[in-house]
Amino acid sequence: MSMLSSISSLFNIDVIILIPNIEFNIMGSGIILVSGPTRSGKSEWAEQLMHREDSVTYLATSDIKGDSEWIKRIKKHKDRRPERWKTIDINYDLIAKLNYLGKSESILLDSLGGFVSNYINTKENVWISICDEFLKEIAMFNSLVVIVIEETGWGVSPSTKIGNLFRDRLGILSQSLELISSDSWLVIQGRAINLKNISVPIKING
Repeated sequence: MSMLSSISSLFNIDVIILIPNIEFNIMGSGIILVSGPTRSGKSEWAEQLMHREDSVTYLATSDIKGDSEWIKRIKKHKDRRPERWKTIDINYDLIAKLNYLGKSESILLDSLGGFVSNYINTKENVWISICDEFLKEIAMFNSLVVIVIEETGWGVSPSTKIGNLFRDRLGILSQSLELISSDSWLVIQGRAINLKNISVPIKING
């Protein structure tokens, strides 16, 4: 059996994506999570997973009022995206935007951390309600949905209460998304690892 046949059999899914010298299969629909630390290449990998889609709505959650270096990074992201993609900047209206979009529209959400950050000052019960609404909306799509997620819990604990709250909320929401996702990738040092293929789920208590 050829390497391509072996990979196709292993993934057992629909579409082949061609990355230089390597061929990958991805699903034509479902929720795909792409996580990784800063400068890992996670956004670029998420974009590559979408490259065969005819119509993509890019939901950008980052605040564009950052410093000059942050603005340069955002511009770099914009410049490499296909012109046919539609970009929507998100502040506090992500759930409303998801509700407005057609459920057959392919979505790239970059990133989940921006969504968490926008509501970081909300009370816990309000935040839980917001998460429930978000998960309900995202699960209704019958298209390809790719969500970029920051990996924040690998280093030292944040020195501030709000930093710890952000890390905890992001981690819990990420685990909730994993339960309804069809695929999950970890990107580190410019390499993408399919977590669904090399891992087993564990039961999380608390």
